[in-house]
Amino acid sequence: MSAPERTFHEFFRETCSRVPGEAALVADGERFTYEELWEKSGWLAKSLLRMGVKQGDRVGLWLPNGAPFILSFLAVSRVGAIGVCINTRFRSDELSYLLAHSGLSVLICPDRFLDIDFHGLLREVAPGLRGIPGGGCATSEIPTLERVLIVTDGPPPPATASFAEALSSGKALDGAPLASAEDKIEPGDTCLLMYTSGSTAAPKGVLLKHAACARKPLVLAERLRLRPEDRFYTAMPLCHAAGLFSGWWLAVAVGGPFFTHSRFEALLALETLSRERITVERSFPTLVKDQLEAYDADRGAYDLSHLRTGLSSSLSPDVFELIESRLGPHQYVNNYGFTEATGPVCLSSPNDPPEVRWGKMGRPLEGMELKVADPDTREPRETGEQGEIMVRGWAMMKGYHDPPPGAGPAFDASGWYHSGDLGFLDREGYLTYLGRVRERLRVGGENVSPEEVGVFLRRHPDVEAAEVFGVPDERLDEVPAAVVQRKAGASLPEGELLAYCREEIAGFKIPRHIRFVEVMPLNSSNKINRRKLRRDMLDELGLS
Repeated sequence: MSAPERTFHEFFRETCSRVPGEAALVADGERFTYEELWEKSGWLAKSLLRMGVKQGDRVGLWLPNGAPFILSFLAVSRVGAIGVCINTRFRSDELSYLLAHSGLSVLICPDRFLDIDFHGLLREVAPGLRGIPGGGCATSEIPTLERVLIVTDGPPPPATASFAEALSSGKALDGAPLASAEDKIEPGDTCLLMYTSGSTAAPKGVLLKHAACARKPLVLAERLRLRPEDRFYTAMPLCHAAGLFSGWWLAVAVGGPFFTHSRFEALLALETLSRERITVERSFPTLVKDQLEAYDADRGAYDLSHLRTGLSSSLSPDVFELIESRLGPHQYVNNYGFTEATGPVCLSSPNDPPEVRWGKMGRPLEGMELKVADPDTREPRETGEQGEIMVRGWAMMKGYHDPPPGAGPAFDASGWYHSGDLGFLDREGYLTYLGRVRERLRVGGENVSPEEVGVFLRRHPDVEAAEVFGVPDERLDEVPAAVVQRKAGASLPEGELLAYCREEIAGFKIPRHIRFVEVMPLNSSNKINRRKLRRDMLDELGLS
């Protein structure tokens, strides 16, 4: 399905014109129609313009899932500014880096959320924050910051302004400046600045175009065979690429209602799926496993028969089978993608057979090219041969914001983005993802993919999670080391796990060091914190 290039606000406005009175958002007890979201986002957009926000300015969205996030995202896109999604789990070190690097002029955040004092964190990062006449602010730590809008039920803290007041006061403002601002936005302009997770390196700021943000959900909706009567749910954070690109935006693509919560609780998710008759869910492995566990504890309490399809990534085949056998006859699909491609690049279809949906990442989306090449020579690999995954096409980013000195170009001379991921294509064009190219180990001259070994370890019936990485070795330069989390109630000894390895994989791939943990540490993006695992292993081995 080819779609004309347009801006994100044009994409949203087109849906509003088709289904103005239909439910658009249900979040933590609040309900909005598409018309209401358009109207209220316009109020906020007019207030942002009055504050001096202009095209190309960066506005930070440090917000949990809910109406303030969605209204802010829409308002920012309508004035031609750039939304900067900030993870709500960030703490002072991460926040300090991102606020300084992004060059925000406005920050929108709650006063408090759950047990997090957002304003206190901001004060920690910017102790010099002070108010200035006219409701603005200034601080030497973040010289570009001019205003902080606080989502709060009470008076805003010092040096900040009220989000609710900015929203309500915009209602009476003249709409002509907003109409003029909207007309000036081009599809090729930057819509979004989103930071990579930084699980193995410092986060990079990815600049995404309006045209890609507006087209991607339509292409995904076609592959997933979505329809206007579908009802969507995700508890994935909207500040993440997955929750935003293939969560909320999918609902907008077909004009369906989007349900979400500001926090994830398995029981709350199941109650919503059942009560609201959700048909499409966007999730990821940790959430899926929590839902399965809660469902098994009280199967009769939930009716999930209407759940038609779900979208996740990196789910193992055994978890896919559990989902489809326990949660109803729906078709979960895998996908492969990254922030730099505005989300999914490859996606299975619900009509694909289980062995394809469960074990592979799907085929490239319409208009996206993918090839597998030798990581060193860049020569194309044959079908079935492993190599680096390279991508190009309309959904790719404009580039990185303020890349570090010495960083190479984001794309090669032919326009290919080198993902750093390892995989292969089969004869039907389906992608299998194997891990990261740069994490290849050289074990006595042999190449080893840590992810390949990790996948193998996770197949053991007593293993819940496993991560593999390299550690220095005097004779072999480096060797595989593994951190393993046993399944609940399992008493898997190291010797048994090593025997399992010796029966199935080459000796040079077998971990030389194994460390068992009760639970895997997670980073702020809910991904396993591999840097911490490796650091702890090196400390334990006396190699740090």
